[in-house]
Amino acid sequence: MAQAEYIGLLLVPKMDLISLATGKKFEEHYAKLHRQNVENLSIDHRSFDPSISKTSSDELDKEQWFLDVMQINKSDNVIEEKMHEKENKDYLVTWDGPQDALNPKNWSNMNKWWIIIQICIITMPVTFSSSVYSTGISEVVKVFHASIPVASLGTCTYLVGFSMGSLPFAPLSGIYGRFIVYLITLIVFTLLQIGGGVAQNVWTLAIIRYFQGFFGSTPLANCGGTVSDIYSPVEYTFTVPILCAFPFLGPVIGPIIGDFISQSYLGWRWTFWITMIFSGSVALLVIFTLPETHADTILYYKARYLRKVTGNPLWYTENEKQRDPKRAIVRAFTNSISLLISEPIVVCFTIYVTILFAIVYINFESYPIVYSQYGFNQGEQGLSFIGIGIGILLATSSTPIIYYYYSKNYKKMNGNVPPEYRLYPLFIGCFLLPIGLFWFAWTCYPHKIHWIVPLISSIFFGASLLLIFSVMFTYFIDTYRSLAPSALAAATLVRYSASGGMTLVARPMYHNLGDHWATTLLGFISAAMIPIPFVFFRYGKTIRSHSKYAYKG
Repeated sequence: MAQAEYIGLLLVPKMDLISLATGKKFEEHYAKLHRQNVENLSIDHRSFDPSISKTSSDELDKEQWFLDVMQINKSDNVIEEKMHEKENKDYLVTWDGPQDALNPKNWSNMNKWWIIIQICIITMPVTFSSSVYSTGISEVVKVFHASIPVASLGTCTYLVGFSMGSLPFAPLSGIYGRFIVYLITLIVFTLLQIGGGVAQNVWTLAIIRYFQGFFGSTPLANCGGTVSDIYSPVEYTFTVPILCAFPFLGPVIGPIIGDFISQSYLGWRWTFWITMIFSGSVALLVIFTLPETHADTILYYKARYLRKVTGNPLWYTENEKQRDPKRAIVRAFTNSISLLISEPIVVCFTIYVTILFAIVYINFESYPIVYSQYGFNQGEQGLSFIGIGIGILLATSSTPIIYYYYSKNYKKMNGNVPPEYRLYPLFIGCFLLPIGLFWFAWTCYPHKIHWIVPLISSIFFGASLLLIFSVMFTYFIDTYRSLAPSALAAATLVRYSASGGMTLVARPMYHNLGDHWATTLLGFISAAMIPIPFVFFRYGKTIRSHSKYAYKG
């Protein structure tokens, strides 16, 4: 297919879930295979041709047995029990060979990158919303006659909701598929913006913001699963840093846009309306262009299709017999807590990224305090976050170098690369964080040093954000493999809950300690984290060998 024709097909509005549920996707797939020369296929055509029924006497006996059972007893429970007793591997639905075009790992690079771009776009409105509210806090104080700590609850509850949402939505996407979880939660998130826009008291705002965060957590909870659906370990070395950049760019853009909105005639309520327009537009993009990437879900719909076209209800997948949402959520929660309590790798890196995220959201409160002393108006205060965005983009630009060295080691070691090889970028990132904080702390003198000097320090801070978070992301995936979603969910739970709490103490901390010593305190804490990557690079294999969850290679 020509490239232009392929791009054109991507732009044709169609809902992938409907295509799967109706079987249209499988009809198109098999129709394409019928047009090919059978001799050129890597497997026997009959093994996946739904129009060809199994004809051996043994298989006919099984089908006749099933029809007899249908006549004798219509009870669903009895039928399911009998089917379970007679299930045969011949009816197990899997991929049609290693080159099956339905397998997301076999999709074209163009298709995979289009998926990654969409996931990046989905993260933007929910992370944008996490910080944009803080720009209207002073107006909330005036309108509802609330104190600043009470008005700041909207940011705190949003982040706590964000942390809690990852626990149910990550396992649910492993049962029902990524697409439906992305779509439903994004639509609910969009509708909840109405509640914020019309709220009549500060407590309503705090409650609504919690549920906005809860339903807005899906992109960050599921993006790791989406990446692992379509990429191999070498390939996601290139994509993860890019994917991690957008959750940080969202909070950076929030104050830039929010401050101009809040100081304009539109007012602070329009921070909700803008978010609703933004997230609603993204929801439409998801509906028409995001495909399902979860392999077990695609196979489930394939089994449904085969049962329909063959009239044989014996077709099944291993996953569909275990689709228990309650059990999956409980298992994910217990796994997350178990990893958080017992695994030194999870504990240390969770603390590290928690401190990192706490500093991010403290900055949303502290930057306006610092830069207002330079005479910045509200809109200009938002622009002070540009330096962080520049740092994130600069760190992302180092991805090709990281990819080159990791892929080189991957080939050299025949794919058996220890997870600790993911830590190399952190050897730089761990120093950039305290450098940026100490630089900012002791150059923010409004009457002595130009504002550009502390602003430059935020570039170092932004670069450290991207490097530290992306390294943790890939290190957890390589170390815990199938349990990586639980490890990432544990880190998400702690870092966003703690960040939410820190937003309430940020202003008092800066007012009581002063601009210089408050940031210096954060610098000392981040400096204490510097040994973490070096310790785990040196002793990581030993630590993993004593773990019952971690990869031992």
